[in-house]
Amino acid sequence: MSSNLVFAGTEDYYARYRPDYPPALYEALTAHFALDGSGRLLDLGAGTGHVALALRDRFEGVDGVDMSTAMLAYARQDAADRGVTDIDWHESTAEDFQAAAGVYRLVTIGNAVHWMDGDGVLARCHQWVQAGGGVALLDMPGLWNPDMGIGDEPWIAALSEVVRRHLGERRRAGSGYYQGVARSHEELLRDSPFKEVSSGSTTAIVTWTLDEVVGYLYSTSFANRDILGDRVDAFESDLRATLIALEPSGRFPRTLEATWTCGQR
Repeated sequence: MSSNLVFAGTEDYYARYRPDYPPALYEALTAHFALDGSGRLLDLGAGTGHVALALRDRFEGVDGVDMSTAMLAYARQDAADRGVTDIDWHESTAEDFQAAAGVYRLVTIGNAVHWMDGDGVLARCHQWVQAGGGVALLDMPGLWNPDMGIGDEPWIAALSEVVRRHLGERRRAGSGYYQGVARSHEELLRDSPFKEVSSGSTTAIVTWTLDEVVGYLYSTSFANRDILGDRVDAFESDLRATLIALEPSGRFPRTLEATWTCGQR
């Protein structure tokens, strides 16, 4: 299922409530690929531009690619607000994007390769990357999704129950259901033309307000306002009442794990 369909209508929430990757992840990529301000970055599935904006000063230029007109509008506005002029934004699927051979030093795909034809996209990335460059598949599940372990925070278990109470046991994905991921990022890269596959991770503790919890869920493919439809008010009331009863302070800490899996050309 196209990510353009499952995230339709989430753009404002995505831009406002999705956390960026921890700085340690960007520092790890900088060290791993010896980024020094030269070359170009290609960020596929760029969304509202988190990765492209975070890494732009480590390259001569950046291309950010996403299939969503609305997501790219937020990315362009964020770049303009920061005075950033060296990112070119392209409305395209990863599968249809065209680039010359050997033009990029690094390709990043953040929380998006599972919505793509992973094998085909990685094969094309291998052609676009210069010798000595590579690709990095990034992941951070955010606050919660139905495929994550519940974790140690009691409020996450309560949130999970509210989502299931209103949307059922099976994870939604837009108008359909999520089909899962057949292979891990490491398996995808080992099956690709890239070599010297390696991975790492870092954790960050993020404390959410109640409004941020609600906003995050509305940014997802499995619990956004379009999916909830006429149940949205009942869902939000139930969620707010459940969580504030559990944590009257309205502060909800969550330990998030960010991972990177890299391949070299």
